[in-house]
Amino acid sequence: MKKGKIFLLIGIILIIIAVIFIWYALNNPQASFPWNNNITYTMYLMYLVLTLLMFIFAWIFRKK
Repeated sequence: MKKGKIFLLIGIILIIIAVIFIWYALNNPQASFPWNNNITYTMYLMYLVLTLLMFIFAWIFRKK
């Protein structure tokens, strides 16, 4: 399997996981993390950056 397809597959899997997480969070408003919201927002930002990087890498390696 080519690198571009692998990065694209990982990016799609990350998007699916994010959609499932958002669905769970909206259906369970009583659930929360045991730490400060700043840590949570930092983790969300890192996840978003990682997901975007997977799609960028898939685009970069698409023809190699």
